[in-house]
Amino acid sequence: MQNITVEYIESMSYTDFVGFINQWNVLPGAFNTLSKWKVFSNLNEDSKILEIACTTGFSSRELAILSGCTGKAFDISKRSVEAAIENKKKYAPNIKIDYFVEDGYKFKSNERFTHIIIGASLKFFSRPEEMLKICLEHLEDGGFILASPFYIKSPIPESLIAEFKKVFGITPTRESYKDIMKMYKGLEVIYEERNDLIEETKEELEHYCHSTIKKVCKERKINSKELCDAMFKRLMNIKMMSNKLRPYQGYSVLVLRYRKNIYPDRYVELF
Repeated sequence: MQNITVEYIESMSYTDFVGFINQWNVLPGAFNTLSKWKVFSNLNEDSKILEIACTTGFSSRELAILSGCTGKAFDISKRSVEAAIENKKKYAPNIKIDYFVEDGYKFKSNERFTHIIIGASLKFFSRPEEMLKICLEHLEDGGFILASPFYIKSPIPESLIAEFKKVFGITPTRESYKDIMKMYKGLEVIYEERNDLIEETKEELEHYCHSTIKKVCKERKINSKELCDAMFKRLMNIKMMSNKLRPYQGYSVLVLRYRKNIYPDRYVELF
């Protein structure tokens, strides 16, 4: 293992840091969203899923536990995929999900999937419409896209956008609900629920960060208080930054169906 220093922890990209600390990097709504996806897309033991941008594997792992589904999941970050594999071994050894490193734009497979999980990740691709098109190419006729996209309820101040980019290396979603939904035009909205985000308290943030860093220090056998404190500080900065955006954001829980003989047309009114 590379010699770990405070400078190394601070210099890692956001995605590599998430993988290094094995953060359970969850989608908007966490377990609540997963439960709704399972029910309203009829996810079951016969389902075959694909998760893109899986980070440390939370969504695919927990859906496999809940439903018995099988499938694949990938991320461009090697560290995140390594953590996903370890999480599978430790927390869900009986599930049948394969984790691997891949660039979403280059993903190829002869398999077709019943469900493709994109969560909130689509807008973090540089060409989201192209990424969605690739997903549809790997989806069975009548299959489902499972998404939980962020949208903004009011404009995010430019100072917060700059602060977010400094922490995450990317800009946050700045589009309205209607603009976000344009990406999914032509897919049938089988289920939708729109949600507000509530800011976490300092106590809640600290509990989460302490739990996560305590776990990684144990897993990686890191005994240095200086290193553990550096990881805690960076994770707290990430969570506090996300917290600051919550008053401006909402998110939708979406189950979207793809049918070849309808897509990309729409015959059902929107409500």
